Amino acid sequence: MAGRIRVLVVDDSLITVQTITRIIQADRQIEVVGKAMDGEKAIAQVERLGPDVVTMDINMPRVDGIQATRAIVGRFGTPIVIVSAYASANNVAIQTLQALMHGAIETVQKPSGEIGLDLDTVGAELVAKIKAASRARPAGASRTIPPDTGQHAFSPCPSFLTMRPGRLDLVGIGVSTGGPSTLERFVPSIPRDYPLPIALVIHMPGVFIPMLAEKLDAAGGIRVSVAKDGEKALPGHMYISPAAGHLTVAPGLRLVHAPGAPVNGCVPSVDTLFLSMAQVLGATAAGIVLTGMGKDGARGLLAMREKGGITAAQDEESSVIYGMPRSARELGAATYEVPLDQMVRFLAKVAGR
Repeated sequence: MAGRIRVLVVDDSLITVQTITRIIQADRQIEVVGKAMDGEKAIAQVERLGPDVVTMDINMPRVDGIQATRAIVGRFGTPIVIVSAYASANNVAIQTLQALMHGAIETVQKPSGEIGLDLDTVGAELVAKIKAASRARPAGASRTIPPDTGQHAFSPCPSFLTMRPGRLDLVGIGVSTGGPSTLERFVPSIPRDYPLPIALVIHMPGVFIPMLAEKLDAAGGIRVSVAKDGEKALPGHMYISPAAGHLTVAPGLRLVHAPGAPVNGCVPSVDTLFLSMAQVLGATAAGIVLTGMGKDGARGLLAMREKGGITAAQDEESSVIYGMPRSARELGAATYEVPLDQMVRFLAKVAGR
């Protein structure tokens, strides 16, 4: 992006607005172009100013952060970073997750509750997430996405419609930035009688994972739950890794959840899951890398491909952040490239349907 990142700061606390403005404008790459103290004014400011990124509070008068996020993403496709006190109350955590599922890119925790008195302690995180969001394409945005510029020296992927899978035992999925909104767009459409189990690793604060599992499970498609150490992976179930450890698979499709050092800076790590699948399941495993920053999942996906497993990465046009899928493509780990609106069809094909 040419020039500085233009940011609109939204919060119903003037102190918090001033603090966020001071923190992020200390970085030469960021410029605060506007401020709003409720969601209604935020929507109007986005339309008038056209910022590159919005930082958004949740609890605000007139129009809250959830409604504002839905409107801004849907109408303008502007990336949003939620700045909320999600660890202070369960209802705030639920609301923050709703905003993420409506297209917000990332979230930053206010350390001291609704009024961000200690935001300096998360200043570096906030700046980093604003910069990442400036390169994002929110899932569900109605704006036109520019075509691929052809700058990537990738070999064309074959169509997955020609795939002839053998017997498979487990599908693994890895996702990071933009994960909640991405998952909401296809997981509810995976049928309840899907004949394979799915293990999923998502990079997000642990407080959100049980809520995410509950929301996806309630949508009526495949059963979704948080993985439990030692349980057997069953067909028609998606198991989401808890945050406080790595998820792996053991013989007999037993799921193992255990503490471990960060891999690619991540706990849980997609690579850790995929490498265990390659080792234990070989050619009877399939892996998919979805939207996200960084390279987690690429090395494990390559190991799966080398063992004869089916491997895929989300395509650039439908990715919120084309980081993890790009890394998988650059490493030669992904046999297939799949648009998000074809993900359920791909999963059906993998299962021989």
